[in-house]
Amino acid sequence: MKTYVLFFASLSASAVSAVAWADEPPPAIQLTPQAPAPPPPPRIDLSTAPVAAPVQRTLHYHEGFYLRTSLVFGSYSASYTDNKRKNLNFDEDGGSMSIDLLIGGSPSPGVSIGGGLLLEPLLGNNGGFSTLVGPFIDGFPNASRGWHLGGLVGIAGQSFQNVNANDKQTAAGIGGAAWFGYDFWVANEWAIGPQLRMMGMRTGDTKSGEDVSSFARSITFGLSAVFN
Repeated sequence: MKTYVLFFASLSASAVSAVAWADEPPPAIQLTPQAPAPPPPPRIDLSTAPVAAPVQRTLHYHEGFYLRTSLVFGSYSASYTDNKRKNLNFDEDGGSMSIDLLIGGSPSPGVSIGGGLLLEPLLGNNGGFSTLVGPFIDGFPNASRGWHLGGLVGIAGQSFQNVNANDKQTAAGIGGAAWFGYDFWVANEWAIGPQLRMMGMRTGDTKSGEDVSSFARSITFGLSAVFN
């Protein structure tokens, strides 16, 4: 009997102890602080610098200031009409010599614009002189090569000696010229080469009781030098 009493007493103590342990809060878990993570290693910079602008070519390259002078020879033909004195009309064919001067600049490589003066003394029987002045454009399909072509349009003037009337007459009007050629580089910015030029003009004079009209044309070929 004593044994049973001891067994139940022990069992009761164990139960009370379990209930007491269940009512108590669990012990707090202590967390050990961790050191901050090290910074990530630097990344490899694979970026590249922007491509620099190409170096502009300045030698043997048609750009900037433009100066052209030409000395050419050829044939000149003209017809003069005096609307008041029909018997003084005449036609003329002969030789000519032209001196051209063009000055300007290049708004872009291979293209030049500016002002020009074309002087053409006439070598025919009646002699005389023709002048053409105005704006021009001269272009190089390849800015580093020699082929070029251009044109000029402007004010034209003529003076001629009418042998039928034995007097000198002048006339003014409009005219134009076109040319093409090839320039060979002879220095860093100088080039020389052959050039073919065509010119035409229509002029007249109604001053001092005159009524004169004239049409002239020429084809010339010679040497041209350019600084560009």
